Amino acid sequence: MCSFASLARAAPAFLVAAALVALLAPLPARAISMDKSSTIRDQCEISIGPDLIGIVSYVPDRSRDRFCGEFPAPGRIILTIDLIAERLRELPIEVRIVKEPKGPLSEEDDLTPFTVAYVAPRLYPGGAVPVEHVFDESGEYAAFITVTEHSGTKRTTRFGFTIGGFLQFYATAILAGVFLSGAAFVYWRHAADLRREIKEKK
Repeated sequence: MCSFASLARAAPAFLVAAALVALLAPLPARAISMDKSSTIRDQCEISIGPDLIGIVSYVPDRSRDRFCGEFPAPGRIILTIDLIAERLRELPIEVRIVKEPKGPLSEEDDLTPFTVAYVAPRLYPGGAVPVEHVFDESGEYAAFITVTEHSGTKRTTRFGFTIGGFLQFYATAILAGVFLSGAAFVYWRHAADLRREIKEKK
């Protein structure tokens, strides 16, 4: 049977393993917008003027998971913009994706040199705006989503995202490895202490 002393000696190793697990826990996906944003069940909800839209993203060649604002690596990514406000389904929607090598851009900037994908204005009566693109490089990107009102007024919101978040994508495997390593070390320490106690009693 385990003695209190042997358990006390094994405890620090277990605490170290638990601390590593806590430190490596993946951060929640984030959405950066020029308007107020939030994350609900892997869907980023952002406002474009008075209206809400949702963005849920997929990396179909790598995972079945849904992503919000952080992607594990370059490759094919599908951004699906959900027109939550039904009135938006009657208005032209334009999407421009840019790479931001020197910090966040705004719609006042000349976005053409930074554009990696562009979807011309059109109506989406079904309420879903799919944007698919193969990203060649890691880095910071943003999707500028523009709505044109019947009056001709344009409203734009910015959705920032990161490509190359290795830790988030492989966090589960890393956490499992850390936990198993910690558990194995605790077992090894306890077994060694137990063998020593048995040997001392003989």
